[in-house]
Amino acid sequence: MVRKRFRVVFLLAILLFVVLILSVIIFTDSGTQSVLAPGVAEGDVFTYEVKGIWNSNDPDATMSDILPQLNMTEWYRVTVTNVSGLEISTYNVWRFTNRTEFEEEGQVDIETGIYSGGFWAIYAANLRANDRIRPFGGTDQSTVNDTITKDYKSGVKRETNRLLLITQFYNVNDPTRTYDDYITINFDKQTGILVELSNEKIYSNPEATEIILWKLTDSNVWAVA
Repeated sequence: MVRKRFRVVFLLAILLFVVLILSVIIFTDSGTQSVLAPGVAEGDVFTYEVKGIWNSNDPDATMSDILPQLNMTEWYRVTVTNVSGLEISTYNVWRFTNRTEFEEEGQVDIETGIYSGGFWAIYAANLRANDRIRPFGGTDQSTVNDTITKDYKSGVKRETNRLLLITQFYNVNDPTRTYDDYITINFDKQTGILVELSNEKIYSNPEATEIILWKLTDSNVWAVA
């Protein structure tokens, strides 16, 4: 009888210990990720300079179709039209140097990263180093690398989160045709909006380098230029 009672007490003690450990893990894990909240508001406007750079000495190298289109860009403008929970709606205008425009509406979910329309680069406000940028983004485990201070031409200084991604891609039908993909994304910490992006692809066969650049040039939220 005493042994049986001891066994029950022992099992209860183990169960209590496991529950306590799980509670600590859950509490600790929940404290590592910032609470998600949008930092932009209806009526916020952000205008970008967009361009592409191509470099290759190999006659067999072929430039991506998107680069000439990017280099015909006069500006790309994003206007926030609605903020509902964690979903942000935008109205986007792509203005070309020939004075034509392409207009579209879009939505971005800052929790999952799921988006429609052409502009996806809006993140949650006040993310910190090691926070996941899309906590429920499926396989996307990307985290904020660090926070820097960005100086604008206007003299304004803003805290800016930085995300660095390095990936290697290859063609399953031709493993020699690989390319390394280097992406640097800087986004304003307070609003979560993209301020600079550099996407560099280095191809191995044939050798070529392709770079896509985005840069915030104007906004009604803070003085950029």
